[in-house]
Amino acid sequence: MKRNIALLFIVIASSFCAVQPSAAQENMDTRFEEIKSEAQRLMDEIKVPGIAIGVMHDGKVQMAGLGITNVDDPQAVTEATVFYIGSISKTFTTTVALKMSERGELDLEAPVRKYLPEFSVLDSEASEKAKVIDLFQHRTGWQGDYFEDPSSGEDALEKAVCAFRFLPQRTPYGEVWAYNNNNFIIAGRLIQVAGRAKSYEQKVKDELFLPLGMTHSSFFMADLMAERFAVGHAGVYDGTSEPQVSFMPFPRSVYPAGGILSNVSDLMKWMQFQFDGKDKDGSQLLSPKLLDMAHSPLVEGELSEHTGVTWFVEDVGGVRTVFHAGRSAGATAKMLFAPDKKFGIVVLTNSDRGIEVYDAVIALALKKYLDIEKIPLVAIAADRSSLEPFEGLWLGDNEDYKIYFDNDQLMAERLYKPMAGVQIYEKPPPISMSSAGEDMVIMTDGAFQGTVGQLRRDKSGKPALLSMQHRIFRRSTEEND
Repeated sequence: MKRNIALLFIVIASSFCAVQPSAAQENMDTRFEEIKSEAQRLMDEIKVPGIAIGVMHDGKVQMAGLGITNVDDPQAVTEATVFYIGSISKTFTTTVALKMSERGELDLEAPVRKYLPEFSVLDSEASEKAKVIDLFQHRTGWQGDYFEDPSSGEDALEKAVCAFRFLPQRTPYGEVWAYNNNNFIIAGRLIQVAGRAKSYEQKVKDELFLPLGMTHSSFFMADLMAERFAVGHAGVYDGTSEPQVSFMPFPRSVYPAGGILSNVSDLMKWMQFQFDGKDKDGSQLLSPKLLDMAHSPLVEGELSEHTGVTWFVEDVGGVRTVFHAGRSAGATAKMLFAPDKKFGIVVLTNSDRGIEVYDAVIALALKKYLDIEKIPLVAIAADRSSLEPFEGLWLGDNEDYKIYFDNDQLMAERLYKPMAGVQIYEKPPPISMSSAGEDMVIMTDGAFQGTVGQLRRDKSGKPALLSMQHRIFRRSTEEND
């Protein structure tokens, strides 16, 4: 009888709580609610199991989790749920280097070999010329995606950098912008050596995680075993299948380029740091001068984008936006902020197709909070002859593109390559492409709709390179196949 009364009390109390609006609910920002609703709609449509969202505006933080952590063992995603953040990790590597430069421990304009005398890639000129700052601006020209697992110990970066002596030069040093993961592995090793650190990971923890109070962030899953963790999932492309778990952590040698696990709550602390450079106690951790340098459009990148120091910079509606995205097996994430408007947003997802969710959610947030929107390139009518230069097999480091005509419709197939001997990403269906202007094409359907490719021609005017999704692809020939 007592048990029944207790249960009845719980039901009544729960019902009461459900219908009584809290003060927080009464003051709820309708903009954030609209963003959550749109995110949920897209998750349902694209079959993304879970996401976490954090928004900061004028010092106010709002966070939410939607969906589940794992289709095989579903738990609700919350703002405390830990995700892989992929290449957003690069911004932590960079910030440690900036801190060291501010203390006089690292000269950003010095040759890499000043700190790593053994450093070398296949091209001797590039090896000699490469400066520390080049590692953060994607213009070194050597192969950018080479993921091996030489060691799980503290010598992982040392062994990885040693193996880079065989990296081929894809473009001349300093001439072409192309995203480069390997440079951050070199930077991680450089930080370890110049900082006299036992390990790169401990250096990041001491320099950033601890001072900022990021207690739910680590490179090692073992450190976060008590946390709720969002497992990655392969993207669903046929519209009928259900998401399947796809989980493969990066090897330790890749941690400086993409190995951090974190949650949206901790990343709001990282966001605040981007605005003021201060630690959790209010002390200056990095000067405003160096923060502004990191967030400035220093190097011309792809299309309308620039690179500061690692961070991407783009003008959207007259507002400077700064951002970085991340992708690891089955997980995607993006962080974007407008320093001059004290606005920022983070979206973490546990799906390969989370990119479509975070792009739409961030675009909606920019419209709702700042009343700005990016004007995208669109498909335009063009003769087949103007598209024929794109036809062929284009070779990349971790994927190739096969571009061909199906009757008069230009099509593309993404051919993912194994990473460290493992096939991580599923092959998506063929994608339709149209012209987006002179020497430009745009994907017009499917999961990668809106992606733009741009031809780069050699001195004779022949198509030589295809720039797409921050990578450079080389036209296949008998010489380089």
